[in-house]
Amino acid sequence: MKTLIKIDRIIENIQVWFCALMFVLILIFGSLQVFGRFILHSSPPWTEEAMRFCGIYLTFIGSALTVRADAHVSVDIVISFMKNNKARAVLFIIGRLICVVFLIMFFPGSIVLVSKSFNSLGAAIRIPYAYIYAAVPLGIVMMLCSYASAIPKLARQYGEGER
Repeated sequence: MKTLIKIDRIIENIQVWFCALMFVLILIFGSLQVFGRFILHSSPPWTEEAMRFCGIYLTFIGSALTVRADAHVSVDIVISFMKNNKARAVLFIIGRLICVVFLIMFFPGSIVLVSKSFNSLGAAIRIPYAYIYAAVPLGIVMMLCSYASAIPKLARQYGEGER
């Protein structure tokens, strides 16, 4: 069990660093875009597309981090009014399992999207869109792993009244 926890922490650290890198790249490319547009009066055409691609990866990998912190937007008014901690934990688990089922159902479609987009190339950065759309199944797998890690821990917190 300690080995799984250690692997989970390593994966979480990789996700954090990857998201930080994507955010920094977006800042750099955006700065290049603004500098080129207002100082040189001609911005590089690839920066906008690069920012979009980094934003896509940041969104899907960042979603996995958000699952770990239970920070996704949710309507938890019912849970907040419940007095029984065990019932709150059960309702929390049911809500998160619905998310897991959605991700599992969404996964095959994301694979089809990736497989059909190898022939489409980016306008400025001539790479296949399949590499960009690969963020979707990768993010789904990471979110599923995050749910596997977060649901037991957070359900325990709900059950003990800590949340």
